[in-house]
Amino acid sequence: MIGRSVNGRAITVQRLGDPNSPRKALIVGNIHGDEAQGLRVLRAIRAAESDVHGVDLWMIDTVNPDGLRAHRRQNARGVDLNRNFGVGWRRTGARGSRYFAGPRAFSEPESRAVRKLVMRLRPAITIWYHQPLGFVFPPLGGGDLAVSRTYARLTSNSVRTPPGVRYTGTATMWQNRRLPDSTAFVVELPAAALTGGGIARHARAALAVATLGALAGRPGSGA
Repeated sequence: MIGRSVNGRAITVQRLGDPNSPRKALIVGNIHGDEAQGLRVLRAIRAAESDVHGVDLWMIDTVNPDGLRAHRRQNARGVDLNRNFGVGWRRTGARGSRYFAGPRAFSEPESRAVRKLVMRLRPAITIWYHQPLGFVFPPLGGGDLAVSRTYARLTSNSVRTPPGVRYTGTATMWQNRRLPDSTAFVVELPAAALTGGGIARHARAALAVATLGALAGRPGSGA
């Protein structure tokens, strides 16, 4: 257990692979409670545990257990946890609105639990699963663009960001700025449920980049 939610639910992490490996990776299945398909990818990775080699792999099913239980985006205080991190944070919306960032950066116990774990692990790769756009985001704020391109290629997706959207206070922006030697990026799964084969393809891609990193390319800002 790495922390508790606003309503006291446990936020837990599972560790796979080689605990002695200097290469650390983190995969997060869910931060918005109404975007649950990433949990299926994590289950598929667990099912392939014997294939996890050369990496100390940490996995969090959900950072937002209260939101997941209520099937809503925000946590129990109405905060969008992916706007509550400390790089680029600004006030957005009113309490309970879709993108409410909280009264201040890291105001929520869930985002503080992630901060503590990330600063302890300093993972080389972090993958955050979201929905419903169906493409891979570049690592905003820093990181190695080739990592997200590799993931996209392995899942037959594209790497892009929605035009005209300004992201503030996100987990990946915070990680990429605070840990310049690491790469954190978002995988947007589609709104419709993926087939079993689609989930397996994402699980294999996650293990590939967690284990090997980028296969080609140079570090980039992802802008």
